[in-house]
Amino acid sequence: MRKGRMQRCIDYIRFNHESEGFQLSDDDEADIRAVLDKDETADSLIEKFILENSLTNNDYVASDKDFNYYENTRCLYNFFSIKDRDRLREIAIYITSIRTAELMLTPIDGPFDFDRLIATHTHLFSDIYPSAGALRTKTAAKRTEFCRPEYINSSANEIFGKLRKDHFLRGLDRESFINDLAYYMGEVEALHPFRNGNAITARLFFWDLVFIAGYRIDWINIDPDRLLEADICAIDGDYQPLIDVLEDVVYKK
Repeated sequence: MRKGRMQRCIDYIRFNHESEGFQLSDDDEADIRAVLDKDETADSLIEKFILENSLTNNDYVASDKDFNYYENTRCLYNFFSIKDRDRLREIAIYITSIRTAELMLTPIDGPFDFDRLIATHTHLFSDIYPSAGALRTKTAAKRTEFCRPEYINSSANEIFGKLRKDHFLRGLDRESFINDLAYYMGEVEALHPFRNGNAITARLFFWDLVFIAGYRIDWINIDPDRLLEADICAIDGDYQPLIDVLEDVVYKK
């Protein structure tokens, strides 16, 4: 991978860490670079991480509760039976970063549709949660309520059908591209189809879409708090704050 492309990948993953309240360590960055340089496989690094951190799925038993939180916790049922949220978040940020690097190296094939979004979530989280790739069945909110679960499929068909008709934002001038990108990012944020991991999944989906459309986003120059506020505004149908964020960081390749 070329040096400039490599650094943009690292910067993107660094942004994911910061948006979750973490800092990308030198050791973790080295592992990510090893995947991007094809010196290590994602599978081998994750297996090593699981062994070094004494994680095990020996206690995990498949259950109809796999899509729920453990009782009296905010932790989804996971293969490691971890019920400490902070610990689970630390594990998830490492594993999803390695899987992100893997997908940056070898993106998911096919059009930018709902199936691709689901496949992205599955790939990022299937090492951690049995519910990876499963659609949300409970209501969820971030100041304002996300799409109700019974409407997720129909809403997704509408959003991604429109995106297809818009040729996945290819061939647009910069202003039109930013305006349309903000709209679709906001719509997917409002859809919020998964129980967790929506933001990191959507960002990687749009990372690929932006690249194929002939643009790039300098994620390292985005303030995570500003993006969060812009996302919340977009859920309510106000896309201007998100447009303003993108104006500062979207460039032609």
